Amino acid sequence: MIATSGGKDATLALHYLRFNPKFSHYEPIGLMTTFYTQTGRSTAHNIRQDVMQAQADALGLPLHILNLENKRGQAYTDYDQKIGRFYEELKQQGITDVMYGDIHLEDVKAYRENLNKQHGITGVYPLWDNTPQQIMDSFLSLGYQTLIVAVDSTKLTEDYLGKTMTQSLLDQLPEGVDQCAEYGEYHTFCVNGPMFKQVIPIQTGAHSFDGRNWYVDLLLSQ
Repeated sequence: MIATSGGKDATLALHYLRFNPKFSHYEPIGLMTTFYTQTGRSTAHNIRQDVMQAQADALGLPLHILNLENKRGQAYTDYDQKIGRFYEELKQQGITDVMYGDIHLEDVKAYRENLNKQHGITGVYPLWDNTPQQIMDSFLSLGYQTLIVAVDSTKLTEDYLGKTMTQSLLDQLPEGVDQCAEYGEYHTFCVNGPMFKQVIPIQTGAHSFDGRNWYVDLLLSQ
């Protein structure tokens, strides 16, 4: 099972899982992601469900959405409970491996591994210990296309929203911004690349601000 937000890291990790001989004993069988019940949008990236479904269709994998309550003090507890139940369902189907697109944040990996251990799940981390430069070089050289869909306003300005990630854009990132945005500086959504059966027809809509982060609304073109 592939844990994804629809962004560049999960997409590249899935690419490695499918095509890197090191991971040839794994077979991707589906995508899992989290949405907020109150907004109907994905957590962190604020993506609409039909847009997320279009990406899953383009990748040829079923999409499993876990709906979370976005209430103060309850988000993480609800996440642990919903993920735990989903992992128990996976085990009943004989599925015990879950892939993550994490790179180098030890605390994030430790959190996942603690949850995995509780439910008999093994975490798979195809990108782990790669440098941000290695990851972005690989992602761009493979021909993937991804849009910036959210930015932390304390790190980047609103005008980054909707831009396509390129080497030129990476070179222009302010000092101190991690190229892979491991610290939440920005978030992306992939719309095309070698694994995609078709380009996701996206148009950008209105911007919104939650007090810390800016988001751009992605809509499927008619």
